[in-house]
Amino acid sequence: MLLIKKTGFFGPLYSFMGWIMNGIYNILASMNVESLGLSIIIFTIVVRLLIFPLNLKTTRSSKIQKYLQPEFNKINKKYKGKRDQQSMMKQQQEVRELQQKYGIKMTSGCITSLIQIPIFFSLYWVIRNIPSYVTKIHKLYEPIAENVKTAFESVAADNGGGYEGFKNFVSQSKLMLESGALTQKTYGTGEGIIDSLYKFTGDNWNSLHETLNTIGANPSEIAHSSIDKANMFLGINLAEAPGFKLSIALIIPLVAFVFQFLSTIAMQKQQVITDASQEATMATMNKMTKIMPFFSLILCISVSAGVGLYWAMGAIVGWLTTVLTNAYYDKVDMEKIIEKSMAKAAIKNEKRKASGKKTFMERLSENAAAQQQARENSEGMEKFGSARLKNYTSNTSTQSNANVRYRQGSIASKANAMRQYNDKESK
Repeated sequence: MLLIKKTGFFGPLYSFMGWIMNGIYNILASMNVESLGLSIIIFTIVVRLLIFPLNLKTTRSSKIQKYLQPEFNKINKKYKGKRDQQSMMKQQQEVRELQQKYGIKMTSGCITSLIQIPIFFSLYWVIRNIPSYVTKIHKLYEPIAENVKTAFESVAADNGGGYEGFKNFVSQSKLMLESGALTQKTYGTGEGIIDSLYKFTGDNWNSLHETLNTIGANPSEIAHSSIDKANMFLGINLAEAPGFKLSIALIIPLVAFVFQFLSTIAMQKQQVITDASQEATMATMNKMTKIMPFFSLILCISVSAGVGLYWAMGAIVGWLTTVLTNAYYDKVDMEKIIEKSMAKAAIKNEKRKASGKKTFMERLSENAAAQQQARENSEGMEKFGSARLKNYTSNTSTQSNANVRYRQGSIASKANAMRQYNDKESK
């Protein structure tokens, strides 16, 4: 039997992550260490190391900016107190030119974050559906799934047996299954049964035996000790969520909280504000990062301990890499790094100028300038139109009030002059 695998646009990425996980488990099994928990830990470390170069590049840009902070401060001092649109745009342009000179990319952090999103989603899916990707774990479930199916099939559907009976049991157990995981087809092939069994807790297994006894089926052959053994790690059942109860499994959410908090502090040391426009953005980001430790705590309490273990291990590795890279750049000769960065930036800028291509930030600034110019033109036209309307006097007016002002040179002004002359002659 083949268990349900994630498909769609990122399907190949999920399969690749599953291939890594399966390889790690098989290597440990060859050394007589069949541990799902240890496999998840090694899996998390391997994937974090794969994306480490992207994080290192972002850290490098931040350290260069921090070293060059006096030069950015000169620009900020030059435009201090100037809040008009034109001054702010000139300030941003000078900051951007300085960044291009030293090869600093402000978008590198955003790109790194965007790349990590599908990776972390795929990690979550693989760990949440281990039997789909780890063949040895899958084989443990096959005989049990077959016995469960046989037990339900021995009872008529009207009496709570068959596909409908198993589906009702899963629904009453409130298991979180993916859409389409349990259908008549997946039940028949055994895929849907294994997908459901992997998310069973100890209480779910007990309820299954009670249900089978109630409907008159024989639950004696459904022994899941091998599965419990595979899911146990340091006394924690990785298939169960820790929940809001006192148990040894709570150590995973607490570890995730502590190291996410430490990572937040370490990351804040890398932050550099190059102009006033970034202050609000940085303030918002700092608020979000302060929430992350609490988010990690709630998440790891609510999801299965296996997913929580991955999240906690990711927080530990993230903190370690941030601390080590900070320590490295604190001791390294930044002058040499800046010289290399300037040399690379000069070559890159020359190629870019020769090709006529513009950077993302340049296009963004040009669009902002064009929009500002359009607003100014629109405001100017409105003011001009208002002034014309204010001074306008109809050329059909017959008023003779001396206080009425007519547009100079208009027909109305000439008619008024003639009327005033005739009035004098009449007198």
